[in-house]
Amino acid sequence: MKSHRAISINNSLVHGICNYSCRLCGINKASYDGPREFQSFIVTESLIQRIYESAESGINVRYLANSGDGEPTLHPEFNDRISMFGAMLRKWNISAVPPPEVSVVTNGSRLHMPGIMEAFLENDISLIISLPTVVPESYGTIMTGDSIRGHAILSKILPVIEKAMEYRANGQLSKLCFHISPPETKIIRHDFPDTIDFLTCLARSRALEEIELVLFPATSNRSGLIRSNVVRVDMYKDLFRKYNGHTVNGVNIRMKLVVKRFFSNVFEIADLIRSFKFPCLWNANFFIAADGCSICCNDQSARNPLGNILSESLDTLMQYKELYMPGKMCAGCNQSPQRLRGSAEAVLFSIIVRIRMGLSEIRNRYPVSNISTMEQTEYLPPEKEIIEENDNRVEEAEQRGEDTIDTISDSSLPDSIDEMKEAFRLIYDSYLASGYQKKDPSSMRISFSNLLPTSSLITVKKNGEVCGTLTIILESDSRLPINELFNHEINKIRRKDSLICELSGLAVDESLRIDQSRTVLLSLFRKAFILGHDFMGCTDFCMMINPHHCDYYQKEFNFEKIGQIRHYDKVNGAPAVPLRLNLAKGAELFKISNPRLYQYFFISDRQMIKELSYHELSEHRKLYNVKYINSLIRSKEDLLTDLTEKEIRILYGYYPELR
Repeated sequence: MKSHRAISINNSLVHGICNYSCRLCGINKASYDGPREFQSFIVTESLIQRIYESAESGINVRYLANSGDGEPTLHPEFNDRISMFGAMLRKWNISAVPPPEVSVVTNGSRLHMPGIMEAFLENDISLIISLPTVVPESYGTIMTGDSIRGHAILSKILPVIEKAMEYRANGQLSKLCFHISPPETKIIRHDFPDTIDFLTCLARSRALEEIELVLFPATSNRSGLIRSNVVRVDMYKDLFRKYNGHTVNGVNIRMKLVVKRFFSNVFEIADLIRSFKFPCLWNANFFIAADGCSICCNDQSARNPLGNILSESLDTLMQYKELYMPGKMCAGCNQSPQRLRGSAEAVLFSIIVRIRMGLSEIRNRYPVSNISTMEQTEYLPPEKEIIEENDNRVEEAEQRGEDTIDTISDSSLPDSIDEMKEAFRLIYDSYLASGYQKKDPSSMRISFSNLLPTSSLITVKKNGEVCGTLTIILESDSRLPINELFNHEINKIRRKDSLICELSGLAVDESLRIDQSRTVLLSLFRKAFILGHDFMGCTDFCMMINPHHCDYYQKEFNFEKIGQIRHYDKVNGAPAVPLRLNLAKGAELFKISNPRLYQYFFISDRQMIKELSYHELSEHRKLYNVKYINSLIRSKEDLLTDLTEKEIRILYGYYPELR
């Protein structure tokens, strides 16, 4: 992911199920059409595992709140789930990254139930109680839509608040905070002095020296599920001046806006603007539904999931968010950042967001590319457009009677040994120029994988000569090259029924123009997607890349980084990082990040290309015979001497005649 800031997670232990019906929440309303479920054990376990994995890779999860779109204490296994998070905190052994603060956001109605409060005390979990007001009529209006009910339900909660304050004063409760939410600003403002007076008096009676409040600046309509036309944010500046840091009834008051919890300083907001094509505060952190889907904060019905923690890392899920551009769901959201009003900060942020989105659109239409150095700011246009432009130029040249015409073919699988040797020479030249290859009399770079019929060599030609190549290595009895350096990382992404392919030996002729390099690279990868997914049944692509090129492959082809830098002897000790792409999610990734590339890779002329590829693959496989191996040995005398004994045995298994 591009973002470097610490991230926060809101986790729905319960989604779509609540014992209240807040006026500004879609739950228990006729308009709600989302899930109604409790989070399963496997989802909770996966979330904890993803947090560990992220920390090991250097990603800091600052805050984990069990809140989401339902009342978390209604979960039938609430105590067991809280114990799982407590165990995570107790066993945390990653020194480079601190453990997250874990909390539960509750309406407080079930805190008096047996064992509920004990779960907080025993597991170092922060308790956050939603308390917009202590005025009974107002409380009933906000929390149930019925002012008369306020007395009854508030009378059950206040004794629990008093007990929680006592636990906090004694140090038994790690943290106690009050969310002045749901954010019905008119009522909150009117009742705020009474709320402060009541809470501070209660705190003083329990010897609690300080209370902490979090205010919410904007009223939400939960992406159109309920009617709320309020678009002006309220930063409560007057309330902060009057109360924050001051003492009332002998108790100190600490206040913050909820934005401060997720963005500790202005630099983190700047990081959001830099990293996200659509810098939305409400979509900038994770909101995990009960089934593990990653959704937007305001996507209460979970209509637009962006991946799932059961199958994807937090790194990958954040990439989905970084690449997301507003769609139908955002059109119904009154917290969409382009619409923010009400304060100078909100207006400034709104302007910046619109500028950032405009730049994203411009870069999508007019990308800046430099394939030779693998540095690219945004996504490339489909190869089809470039090929059409090239064809027009060729036709014009023919009409002028010119002899020298640059024609670039679509990618294909070689049908001759000579063409494969051409590709090996191109790899050699490219690696030699980059310092990854020592001089060799054969002027070819041939790896052990290139000798096996489980590999497929893809080429692109310019004027009949190979100008680009890429190899797909299918996992088999012999380990993938990446396992030599990143075996642990590959095993971590391995799952039941998975089949991993490695992309290797990428080389593009450096003499090509930039537009031609684009054509070649996109064509190579389209063929790789078709061969890997449709013909070989691969579930994942992996590759080793120089760290300088990492951002390019993450942006362009949606790979995710799965490990840290190591040095690889087979490329003269150059640094390498491992990347991985889940092919099952590939189409969805491109739908979000670049619909034009999605059309090119997954739809446009795909059936015709698949039929051609089937024929090519059949002919290509025929080349892997003893004649092919002997031809390479004659061209490169040290070919077999560089192999290990195990590799020799595997080679003899495929080609018994070599013995």
